[in-house]
Amino acid sequence: MSGRALKAIPGGASRGLWAELWKRDSWWQLDLPNGDLSSTHRGERIISFQRIAQPWLKEAAKRWVRARVLAGTSIGSLSSYMSDLSAFSEWLAAQRPDVSRPQALTRSVLEDYMLFIRTEPLKSSTRLRRIGTLRALLEEQRKDGLRGLPETALIHAAELPRVEYQLPKTLDEPVFQELIAPDNLRLLREEWHRTAVLLFAFTGFRISSVVTLRRDCMTHGADGQPYLRYVNVKLKREAILPIPPLLEEQIIRQRRWLDEERPETKFLLPGKRPPRGGADKHVAPSSLRRMLDTYIERAGIRDADGELAHVFPHLFRHHMGTSMVNDGISITVVAKVLDHNSLDMTARYAQIEDETVKRETMRWHERVNIRGERIALPFEGPLGEAAWMKERIARAKQALPNGYCGLPLVQTCPHPNACLSCDNFLTDLSFKAIHEQQLTQTRRFLDDARQRQQVRLVELLEGDEESLRRILERLDEIERQLPAEDPTGGEPVDLLDLADVDEAAG
Repeated sequence: MSGRALKAIPGGASRGLWAELWKRDSWWQLDLPNGDLSSTHRGERIISFQRIAQPWLKEAAKRWVRARVLAGTSIGSLSSYMSDLSAFSEWLAAQRPDVSRPQALTRSVLEDYMLFIRTEPLKSSTRLRRIGTLRALLEEQRKDGLRGLPETALIHAAELPRVEYQLPKTLDEPVFQELIAPDNLRLLREEWHRTAVLLFAFTGFRISSVVTLRRDCMTHGADGQPYLRYVNVKLKREAILPIPPLLEEQIIRQRRWLDEERPETKFLLPGKRPPRGGADKHVAPSSLRRMLDTYIERAGIRDADGELAHVFPHLFRHHMGTSMVNDGISITVVAKVLDHNSLDMTARYAQIEDETVKRETMRWHERVNIRGERIALPFEGPLGEAAWMKERIARAKQALPNGYCGLPLVQTCPHPNACLSCDNFLTDLSFKAIHEQQLTQTRRFLDDARQRQQVRLVELLEGDEESLRRILERLDEIERQLPAEDPTGGEPVDLLDLADVDEAAG
């Protein structure tokens, strides 16, 4: 039976729905009761069981999917799970054809499969999905679709492959500026194309949140500023984001276009006009991806290597996160703007090597001793981590008004207030003003001591003066070599007014 035939079932909720679905090996999103917050165009996604060869495993997979659909798992996730489960089915067919029922799926078989996955040339994330999907199926279907499964047929949490840490991909700033350039945007044929590009550029929304935006999504707060109300489909909740005037103007133009061309739709970015009596649908995510590829080709937007830029919708989200980190925005504020459920994902943006991080790291690393010698901490590796730890503890252990003590952690100083003659004394640019004040004061004391002919005091003060002079000369040199700070933050376009984002976001 085709997916079209099931449309006759009212609301997809009649008594025979699951019985009809069970006969098929392809379940279309249109046929499933997955709610209004679908992350994709309804009818576009498919859950396929066709590659699962073992009847007992296919039965368990269908029961698992049914339970997950009723629990609200997204169709996209379920489609991915079945792809990973199909890989296990293919391995069973090739390596263990004797596993013809759940009772034969022993711990030994699972160990062989895990070893196979770990030795295959797969990405670490793929290994995790393959084994993690099978583990979830075994746990959740043990008393339903996999009745009779041996108690020892388990995959322990510690056996899940580790995913190699990867920084988010970034969007080069010149490419971003080309994407939002008015002359390039005019090359787009449709108003909604321009709206989609600017939505990606200035909101950092996931594509699921962009396509599900309602026509009345824009509102204005008591401050008179524009805000966008949207659905975070991944976390199944509504959120609000402040938007810049440029995007506000484009949404106004989009609404005018909708009034003229698509007055019947409730979506800001509608799909193709439905037939008479058909359901109103938003634009398909695949249409936005194709539009973006066409736009880059038509506008001739190229990367640093001269190749046509490879830009996908989620890359704008990474650009938003890294741009905010570069501008010194608090990580908690970045998490609110991107509507992350935890700070774990947001923290990735804070670790990207960028000009801001380079500048601040250099400023922090470069210390100067009493001889004016530059003392830098190592940047990378275990030695670098240990040095950073020692430095942080040392700063907390003995706070000096003009620098830091470089003594080992367990060693105390027997000569308080003699830092400018101590080889363990370190300082940096943050104390430059204090050193300048110290030098002026030291020279005044030195002149007074010379007039009084206090020979020992003159000797000590001359040493301090020389140390301060060398320190300031080296700090001046370091300051001249630092990258210049751009007071505008390097963004010619006002991305977001984030002054009140803590109150407005999420």
